[in-house]
Amino acid sequence: MSEQREKALSVAAAVLNYKNRSSRKLFDKLIEKGISPEDAEHAIERLRDFGYLDDGEYALSVLRSGMAKGWGRERIRRKMQEEKLDEQTIELALHNYTLDEDKLDSFIAAQGCDLSDPRERKKISDKLFRRGYSWEEIGAALRRCRADSYED
Repeated sequence: MSEQREKALSVAAAVLNYKNRSSRKLFDKLIEKGISPEDAEHAIERLRDFGYLDDGEYALSVLRSGMAKGWGRERIRRKMQEEKLDEQTIELALHNYTLDEDKLDSFIAAQGCDLSDPRERKKISDKLFRRGYSWEEIGAALRRCRADSYED
């Protein structure tokens, strides 16, 4: 292996040791560090071969992290796109997304709003939409929370 390729592999491993990344993000980082595109590609292939770089696993870790933060499917998708994962990998990972209704309901309850007030419902709905929830998920959660508040 040439000295340049060894350097590329060493730099790539160091970058991944610091922070896990997608293949594309790692490629961009290597280019930023002055590695040639050919050597960067070679280093990425070697790291894949060694099992240190797996975009599918990385996408699943982004998914788990987003779900733990209380993000909806679309916010997680945006994060995966920011991480430069390809659409096929994103779609495969998102098949593992499950809506945590308890987390969603807790978020609404923590707002301490009067859900009978349309303005307050709109504020909460907008917050949840920005967190990546669909309007259907938001509507169902608001109905659940309103039903719970009427039971009290």
